Amino acid sequence: MAENTELKGTGQFSKWGFLFAAMGMAIGTGNIWRFPRVVAANGGGAFILVLFFALFLWAIPLICMEGVLGKTSRMGCIGAFKELVGRKYTWMGWFFGLCCFLITCYYGVVLGWCIRYLLFAFQGVLVAGVDTEALWTNFLGNADQGMYFYWAAIAMCAFVVGLGVQNGIEKGNKIFIPGIFVLLAFLAIRAAMLPGATEGLKFLFHINTADLLKPKVWLEAFTQAAWSTGAGWGLFLTYFVYTKKDEDILLNACTTCFADTSAALLAGMAVIPTVFALAPDPSAALASGNNGLAFINLTRLFANLPGGTIMAVAFFGALILAALSSEIAMIELGVRMLQDMGKSRKSALFIVTFVVLAIGTFAARDNVVFENMDWTWGVGLLLSGLLASLAAMIVGVDKIWDEYISPVSDIQAKWMWSLIRLFPLWFVLIFGWWVQQSLSWYPGEWWKIFPIAKYNYAPAPMFLQWAILIGLGFALNNWLADNMKHKFEPKV
Repeated sequence: MAENTELKGTGQFSKWGFLFAAMGMAIGTGNIWRFPRVVAANGGGAFILVLFFALFLWAIPLICMEGVLGKTSRMGCIGAFKELVGRKYTWMGWFFGLCCFLITCYYGVVLGWCIRYLLFAFQGVLVAGVDTEALWTNFLGNADQGMYFYWAAIAMCAFVVGLGVQNGIEKGNKIFIPGIFVLLAFLAIRAAMLPGATEGLKFLFHINTADLLKPKVWLEAFTQAAWSTGAGWGLFLTYFVYTKKDEDILLNACTTCFADTSAALLAGMAVIPTVFALAPDPSAALASGNNGLAFINLTRLFANLPGGTIMAVAFFGALILAALSSEIAMIELGVRMLQDMGKSRKSALFIVTFVVLAIGTFAARDNVVFENMDWTWGVGLLLSGLLASLAAMIVGVDKIWDEYISPVSDIQAKWMWSLIRLFPLWFVLIFGWWVQQSLSWYPGEWWKIFPIAKYNYAPAPMFLQWAILIGLGFALNNWLADNMKHKFEPKV
């Protein structure tokens, strides 16, 4: 059993502080640049309707399990699986935590990009006639510049985490989250004033019932729920370590999911009407990928719009706040796991920051590395979700409800939690779909790994990296279980 040792310098969330931090963890760049693109490609209103189903079927049960793991064990990902699920399942917590930690290493690269483009806006670079494609290509091709902005991004996040849970993460998110909603609301209102924006809003919210029968709409909606809400990332687990003893798991899971979706809808109302009003070919702009939409097409529209600099500042400001609040949570995930091993918070933060910079610098300097990490560990989150659902079944779905969720919940809806029993089915469908897509991209060559620049999105490199991480988890299982023994002890 772990020792009840409260390590100094950590702090504890207040109720409102935890809510803001949980929202900050969930609301990331995927809400602002991925959601508008995916909703536009999958039927608009039909996709939104299916997304709400996905919240109940995928995200809310999974986040509840994370809450149970964190609150019950008062330890990070590895220690939580050991304490609640059992010593022999420590390896599951290893994959669960390390998958997200590896995302930490490259997610900061995106934050660095957003900082660079905010400075472009302030410097007057984004003006009519600017070649935004060349601007993006030149920036992406400048390895040193990308690295320096990445370092600055990680330094910002480490500074906030270094201030502690209450003085840093909580206070920071009380600024970040209102800031995100204010900036997105401003962009949505400004977009609605543009000539032709009404067509974009109609496109966003119109429900074509035929789209509800398309499997791809459901698959994309479930994928959005998985990646956008933070379900299965281990971040909700980490934050719940620092909550009060009577914190409501189910209510917070629901609130976080709906706040996350609200931010995505606001982003959709800002981006899609702007594209419909200003882009010569709205479909092409929305289909240009996350980077193409944010850094080329929207940037071009802002540059050629009177007063567009203000919109650019608001857009990249919102992206920075969203990325910052999520990256802070990811760094805290790593810090918490090291604290579970008895490291001081200061030492844990130093080690995590050093490792993140060491690994992430490769992604900051080489977009091939970035894309491979994004594919491998982004899809890996689906496997993390599966592990959490299996953990719930090992412990006992009814037991978890009766002992850990129901006693402190204002929402007595057991069915919402019990849907976690269906999670393996959703995993097979969603994961199978992504693998099938990957196979189709490399017909007859799916098993090849090198050159990695060519086989970046092939299944083989992804499976190989997962196998290495899982193999290490099995090999280190007992050592990890022996060393994860320092719990956070809540005061109230």
